[in-house]
Amino acid sequence: MAKTATNKDAEISDEARLEEAAAIVSRYAAASAAVGFVPMPLVDITVISALQTKMIHSLSNLYGVSFSSQFAKACLASLTGSVAADGIGRVGLSSLLKMVPVVGHVAGALAMPGVAWAATSTVGQIFTQHFESGGTLLNLNLKVWRPVYQENVEAATKEAA
Repeated sequence: MAKTATNKDAEISDEARLEEAAAIVSRYAAASAAVGFVPMPLVDITVISALQTKMIHSLSNLYGVSFSSQFAKACLASLTGSVAADGIGRVGLSSLLKMVPVVGHVAGALAMPGVAWAATSTVGQIFTQHFESGGTLLNLNLKVWRPVYQENVEAATKEAA
């Protein structure tokens, strides 16, 4: 059972908590997809990372898990790091494509929002499941979650291409 922050939070049913977590993830995934349309290269990636960190903060609050921006960023970097060498380069390429006049903006605009949505949604689902099982930012099992993240982002990247 997940940890709760207050007695009031303890009264929230598991189903209601999962619905709220799904709503949080959905909002941040949609915001990340919208940021994918930003025409400035690399700005989108920076903002998406910030949105993912804020999403983890919101999920931490929901589950009563202690939050540290530094630990959240470290978790994100570790989780996405396995993709960095392989798949996230394609996300960066989508962002950098925006530097090519006209064609680049169109290509980046088509690819980046879908990949951003998938990456943020996957991060949110991972942290929801992790917090739901009583996990914290300090004990995220990367051996379990990296392949899930990598598979979802690669599938979204292929779809966007």
